[in-house]
Amino acid sequence: MTDEMKTGCVGRFSIDVPEETEVEFGPARVDGINIVTFNESLDAFHKRLAERESEIQSMPDRPGGNKNLEQAGAVSTDNGIEGKIFVHSRTITEGTQGNRLEAERYRYEGVTIEALVHGNSIRIDLSAAGRDYEWIEDLPALVDKLVANPGNSIPTESGFCIEHAYIRDPLTADQHETASLFACQPSHPDIDLMLILGAGLKPDEQGLLERSNEGLAERPLAERMRIKQLRAAPRKISRLFGDELVERFVEMNDANVHSFWWEAKGTEDDVLQPHISFKMNTGDGFNGPVPSSLPEKSALALWDAMCASLRIRKTSAKPNTTEPLAVHDK
Repeated sequence: MTDEMKTGCVGRFSIDVPEETEVEFGPARVDGINIVTFNESLDAFHKRLAERESEIQSMPDRPGGNKNLEQAGAVSTDNGIEGKIFVHSRTITEGTQGNRLEAERYRYEGVTIEALVHGNSIRIDLSAAGRDYEWIEDLPALVDKLVANPGNSIPTESGFCIEHAYIRDPLTADQHETASLFACQPSHPDIDLMLILGAGLKPDEQGLLERSNEGLAERPLAERMRIKQLRAAPRKISRLFGDELVERFVEMNDANVHSFWWEAKGTEDDVLQPHISFKMNTGDGFNGPVPSSLPEKSALALWDAMCASLRIRKTSAKPNTTEPLAVHDK
């Protein structure tokens, strides 16, 4: 399976997987804003955009009036991204909370910020609910950094890869960028992969191996007898230190399956040292565990090839530093 490999980009990292691998990206998140992408023609996008604006306008506001849509602004960027940004659906939460011997009134207001944009046959939806009004400019600033990437090619400039697009730098660790991908092998449908990256997160106090040992000790003896640890040790991949845990399980139906897991704790202040969780399983069947379709030696070789290829994506161009767009009143 490792004779022919292809390279994919997720977050700020590249990884090599077998050529036949079918990859699906999970939703991305940057600065508390959810991001999803779709293949869509420009005509279909304009239709969807008009429908969405009409839908937002037709929703009653909190008092029951017709001012649900507070702002709507058209955007057009130097990167070929066009569409609209909406501010709508204001919420207010208020009440009383105790403060030592006194009661204090509180009032929180939030709005939904939402962008529907399009570029190079890719529609990109961005949204965040309950956003403090003070931070609504985070959305146009993010839109301004978007670059459509319909072929999921590997960018040469610094930034954060998501499905069918990437976000140009500068981004900082406190914007908590997250991305994920899931993959399967058509010729070996019992094998699946998962890679999750999250920057700016507080590292867990316990690492993978410590958590695993505690969990194993709590299992009944009959379950522990069905588990064989093939590897359980620290492992450095690229410039990142992490823990590796590889186990063989004998399931209740006597199917031999495998679990491969590498995890790096990450740091709170460096986007190039995120929390990473990389997993591969064998023996996943639609109706329960099935015997691994790969011999153990081959499964280990596939795992090692992919782990060895996980690296920070090389870049050559300087980050884009253009001024962010602004959300204008309707």
